[in-house]
Amino acid sequence: MSKQFTEINEKWISSIAVFYYVEGALYELVEDYECVGPKVRIEHNVKTPTVEYCCQKMTKVPGELVSLEEGKENNVIAGYRYRSEACWEGEELYSLLNKMVSQVLINSIKLMTPYTHVTSQSGIEYLLAVLSDGKGYLIEGEENKIVVPISKALFSLHTHPNNCLLSPHDVRSLSNTLMYRGIGGGVISRDCYLILVRSGPFTEDDLMDLMKFRNALRKMKVDDLNHYLKRGFIGTSLRIHTNYFHISQL
Repeated sequence: MSKQFTEINEKWISSIAVFYYVEGALYELVEDYECVGPKVRIEHNVKTPTVEYCCQKMTKVPGELVSLEEGKENNVIAGYRYRSEACWEGEELYSLLNKMVSQVLINSIKLMTPYTHVTSQSGIEYLLAVLSDGKGYLIEGEENKIVVPISKALFSLHTHPNNCLLSPHDVRSLSNTLMYRGIGGGVISRDCYLILVRSGPFTEDDLMDLMKFRNALRKMKVDDLNHYLKRGFIGTSLRIHTNYFHISQL
């Protein structure tokens, strides 16, 4: 079992949860209110932001949006409102995601790097998990193993003693994260990292290609894995962020 939790409250972590609730709300707007051309504006200079949204065309302005109400209940967002100015002041949803991802990568790698040295020396693995409450949790595991006693993480990054290739089990956990509308996850060691983060909606085609990637890992198909690394994507929206250039052997 995992031994220790450390709670981490930082803005880049809470931004992942903000995106989770905003994306859910825009799905509601499109499916229930026939929203066309949705744009979003999020305050970035406050701890708990207010969300403004606009649609170029919709059947009516909803009284409330279930996803954003949940975000309020979890104290991830302060509130939300329809505002026509957001149609030209706001941004498209996945433009926001791709801007956020750069900060997530920089900060998560920085946070986990000291623990890669511990893992390299002791074999004890560590994991960062970001949940929908807008908090991050650093979890200490066991030697060459970490059991995550929490479900529905939006993003996770864990240490490996040596290489940075995901195990087939890691890929299965990642697929669960993505199907839950999380943004991704990966592995980091003292010398390398490999993190998969989506740049758009995670589709059924993306899932099928991710399972092919998992199969390549399981069967040690080096040529196939190098093809994915060179391409930089799995499917159409799952981007590979890594400092691996080529895998010579597994």
